Amino acid sequence: MRRRALLITLGLGLAVGGAALAQGQSNQDAYQLPEPNVTSAQVLRLPRDSSCGHITRATVRFLPPPGAVFGVLRVTAHGREVARLTGIPRAASATIALTGSRTTVRVSGTTLGGQEVSATRVYRRCAPSKPKPQRTPPTPVQVGGGEDG
Repeated sequence: MRRRALLITLGLGLAVGGAALAQGQSNQDAYQLPEPNVTSAQVLRLPRDSSCGHITRATVRFLPPPGAVFGVLRVTAHGREVARLTGIPRAASATIALTGSRTTVRVSGTTLGGQEVSATRVYRRCAPSKPKPQRTPPTPVQVGGGEDG
């Protein structure tokens, strides 16, 4: 049993190490490629902002094209910085809490070449639905039990 656990652990370690090595190589390539033109719509993904939602968290996704390395990416909610990512050569994400009845989420970033991207979404929480009034059963009719006088 111990031998099996050791083999599984070793296998997982090799898989994680290989993934880290592959990511390290893609980092070098991203810095060596010429920087392409980028747009906010191409790079930033925010959840839909329907008229109101029941979600309590939002995940901001960041998808730069090869060669576009971002020096900084800021995410703010309620006017305060809630996430700051630096030196981003590939896909990343940040999940933030949506508190209160209305949350304004702003994302902005700058590439190493000076290009800027930004997006803003306002998320509104739906008012809690009112509980349905419970029906009280009708009182039963009582027959008899009294004296006529």
